[in-house]
Amino acid sequence: MNPSITVILRTLKASLEEHVIPELDSNFARGQAGQVAVTLDWLAEGFEKSLQKVREGNAGVTDALETVSTQLQRLAEDDTAQSDHWNTANDALRAALSATMEDSSAGERAQQTQLFEVLDDLVIAAGVPRGGDEGTGPLWAALHQALVELAQTETYMGTVPLPKHHWR
Repeated sequence: MNPSITVILRTLKASLEEHVIPELDSNFARGQAGQVAVTLDWLAEGFEKSLQKVREGNAGVTDALETVSTQLQRLAEDDTAQSDHWNTANDALRAALSATMEDSSAGERAQQTQLFEVLDDLVIAAGVPRGGDEGTGPLWAALHQALVELAQTETYMGTVPLPKHHWR
């Protein structure tokens, strides 16, 4: 079994602090190694938060896409002339929602990519944007909510929390 990236980063940090830093003779070398240890911890924490944010985002998009599916079903019943069009779009959506992904960072990112592609296809299938409570209006409202959820999955880790004297 391979350890997770977070475990590897935290193990490297602990090894630096327990074995390498005490053996260094120079204050400068100890300071540099200490900054590497701080950076490893920051990366481990950021990786966990980033993965959690993508998981939460994928869950939010999936929930929003359930509403899109409901609207596609409604359109298939109401718009008999284009029933096949709406059913095809809903079938593709249901296939994406039922796909299983690996429970890992790569799997979550792959799911995010798949959801993004399905949303692109649904926007094209929905046609010209319309508002209101008739026709494709409710579908567009649901698509907009799914796109908002998808946009919120983007992450930003921020700056490395190294001591200010490091940057002088």
